[in-house]
Amino acid sequence: MKTNPKILVVDDQPAVCESVGKILRKRGANIVQAFDGQAAIDRLERDQFDLVIADLMMPRVSGMELLRYVRQNHPKVEVVMITGFASIDSAVEATKIGAAGYVAKPFTPEELMSVTEQALARIAEAPPKPEAPAATEAGAAIDVDEPFDRKEVVAATSEMFADTVAASDVQRGTPMADPMWCPKGEMACKKYFKSGVCKKDCPIRMRERKQATKSQTVYLSRTQGIIDVDMPFNFEAVAAATSPAYAAAVSRSDIPVHVAGYEPYVEGSDILVIDDEPVVCNSLRRILSRHGHHVDQALVPDEGLEKIGSKKYDLVLLDLRMPGRDGMEMLSTIKQKWPQTKVIIVTGYASIESAVEATRRGASHYIAKPFTPEEVARATSEVLQEQAA
Repeated sequence: MKTNPKILVVDDQPAVCESVGKILRKRGANIVQAFDGQAAIDRLERDQFDLVIADLMMPRVSGMELLRYVRQNHPKVEVVMITGFASIDSAVEATKIGAAGYVAKPFTPEELMSVTEQALARIAEAPPKPEAPAATEAGAAIDVDEPFDRKEVVAATSEMFADTVAASDVQRGTPMADPMWCPKGEMACKKYFKSGVCKKDCPIRMRERKQATKSQTVYLSRTQGIIDVDMPFNFEAVAAATSPAYAAAVSRSDIPVHVAGYEPYVEGSDILVIDDEPVVCNSLRRILSRHGHHVDQALVPDEGLEKIGSKKYDLVLLDLRMPGRDGMEMLSTIKQKWPQTKVIIVTGYASIESAVEATRRGASHYIAKPFTPEEVARATSEVLQEQAA
């Protein structure tokens, strides 16, 4: 571990802060405590730290919001999340945002030291990162075209106002503006405030979009069969002669329909399932085929790599435990050789540790077995939409 690292410990339970501090002080760490996320932000603006160890569930500013703030404003500072409400979803989300570690309460001194040492080792190994503009330092100028001294701004307004003013004199958004603000839904959300974890898509926004298009969306089945009542044509024949998009937009009067809110048919993605269990492969293929995707399968890891090398796949669903080759190594190989190919881990041995490790190695999603068709369809759709964006 780095000699005398300066660590900010953030938890709304003083006993936890003291316990973490006691463990790390024995290893020579310089410990500073904060009892909520807002207090942590204030300390980060005044002092320099090597590492932040933060609880996930805190009032005012949650641990996840604090993590986003640190990544955006103090990129050289690593963050370790600790939580008594550990879940695979929150572990994956924290890792994607940039957490260096994730520890479930109650933890042992050895577990805490291990993740702390790993996080500090990342600082030593990481290439230099640009620091955020030092507009909040004491005496620093605010507003490049008509400079003001920070102390004067604080005297005329407040410390909080000065902290949110960038060099262009326009206030920049920070989590402290509203602790209930959900970045996914772009609104104040009590559920997000309580949990600190946001779903992949905001359910409130989803309902609003569905309601907005409900009255104007035309639902056309591309497997309906017959098109045009006076001179019938089969859907497949029309699609072959024109395109699936045209055929999907043709009503039974044989005139293409253009309606506000209508989404034209889009060709499915090419997906490869790599799993040594035929039942799992068949199940995933049926689920994904219903959504218009073209699905291949491989029961042996080497066969999967061979197929990826010979055909471009948009997405790979990969099992972690297969004979002959470790799934994590497979994931690393795929991301190194074919970095544009998205990977979803599907495993019967789900754990927070493997979810974090898979995310670090480049996995876009993580699904535990047994899964439901809805879970697979939702995860696949989210990953493919991210790829298209």
